[in-house]
Amino acid sequence: MPSQGYSTIGLKPSIISELQRITDLYYPGMFLPSTLIITMNEIKRGYYTPELYNIKVDLSGRYNSLTIRSDVKNWLEENYKNLFDLYAEKYGIDNFTQFVSYFIMNLFQSKLESQDQVIRLKASEFKWLIQEYKKRKKQNGVQAVAFDRFADEFLKELLEKINEAKKILST
Repeated sequence: MPSQGYSTIGLKPSIISELQRITDLYYPGMFLPSTLIITMNEIKRGYYTPELYNIKVDLSGRYNSLTIRSDVKNWLEENYKNLFDLYAEKYGIDNFTQFVSYFIMNLFQSKLESQDQVIRLKASEFKWLIQEYKKRKKQNGVQAVAFDRFADEFLKELLEKINEAKKILST
């Protein structure tokens, strides 16, 4: 859908700084509008659902414009149509830009909460996993997979074995 063009939205400084923080946290080095594209796609794929949180957004300061893809703007407008009444009641908003500010903050809070269920692993903390990878890479030669993929598959196997053991031990 990128061929549809671009649009701009107005965001207050506090929203821009939160967008920058989330971008730096989850997508280091990425362009700010790309975070909104990724977030939109994650929600459309059902990775998480934006909830309504008890938040107070700082709407002070001058609006800054942010250029985004048209499909993201259309998605925001669609959510505006569907959720405006709910947001107006909860947050006392009365226009599109205020809605977008609260909606984006709720998106980010929902993403943060969805990440609570994710285990973050650093390769340096798992020397045994690196050794296992090197051993299997030697065995498989050219057909060896990348470390990230190997780690995902290997740890998935371990978790499945642990879950199977739990079932056996609990009966």
